[in-house]
Amino acid sequence: MRLCIGTAKGIVILDPARGGIPLMVLADPSAVWCMAQDAVDPTLIYAGSTEHTRGKGTLARSTDGGRTWTDVTPPLAREEEVWSIAASPAVKDCVYIGTSHARLFRSEDRGRIFKECAGFLKIPGRDRWSFPPPPHIPHVRSIAFDPHEPSTMYVGVEEGGVFRSRDGGSSFETLNDGIYADIHTVAVDPRDSRRLYATTGAGFYLSFNAGKSWEPITHGLNRRYTVPLLVSAPDSEKIFTAAAMGPPPTWRVGPTGPDAMLYRSDDRGESFAGISAEQVFGRGMPMRLKPDPQNGGFFAVCDDGSVLRGSADGMSLATIAEKLPPAYDLATIP
Repeated sequence: MRLCIGTAKGIVILDPARGGIPLMVLADPSAVWCMAQDAVDPTLIYAGSTEHTRGKGTLARSTDGGRTWTDVTPPLAREEEVWSIAASPAVKDCVYIGTSHARLFRSEDRGRIFKECAGFLKIPGRDRWSFPPPPHIPHVRSIAFDPHEPSTMYVGVEEGGVFRSRDGGSSFETLNDGIYADIHTVAVDPRDSRRLYATTGAGFYLSFNAGKSWEPITHGLNRRYTVPLLVSAPDSEKIFTAAAMGPPPTWRVGPTGPDAMLYRSDDRGESFAGISAEQVFGRGMPMRLKPDPQNGGFFAVCDDGSVLRGSADGMSLATIAEKLPPAYDLATIP
């Protein structure tokens, strides 16, 4: 197994069994914020960037497990930043990208041609969506599919809220009753489609009714700025998230950085317990959690350039790489 790590300076490929020495480092794509793998072919990977580099686009595709990349930025989105990517679990060759200005695009041919999801532009109230730092441009931060009804997808906007499409992105409905609109990650419970989870800038939220209403979860969470989210396999009750004391601008100036903590829920998101001390992450914040297919645990990539490997219960965390550029996402390659 190899790890394809998306960093602020490009792609780094690691073998977790061989320590933190990279097998390969690629500067093109030059900056990676988000990644997604095809549901059938794990060597087909998409990488998105929130930075515009001269002469380069913001969406790239690899068909060989991250060794080589092709720019597939849609002409309609050449000026957009790519904040989220998701490959359909049921429709062959179908992939979605979420961008700045809260736009959503769909391709049915592995990213060769994208069409904008026009229904997303028609959501009532989208003119009020914003983002705190200037120039206050909202973006699509999360795209998630219902594993039981793959034509149903949930889209999270920072800051705009959660929206659902039951027809693959043609039309949308708003699901913002009770939730803070600064959405970072949305996920659907693998056992119960009515149970949804969301991380936000004001904590963790749970819906028992498919997003009709949301409840903030505070038990066991002593940090509020939640970012990554990992829902374990259907036979497990566990959910993992990580949270910082405050938003990203405070991470660079605080004496302890983000002061991040990893949390685990054993009751499907209804309560949490911290399972790591701050010194585990140093001045880093876990930005993405992905399953580890070898040991049933997970991998975490952090914005201080460290890569961690967690056990199935999260109680054991091993650093497998450090001092990489800020790392934001990853893919596991068999």
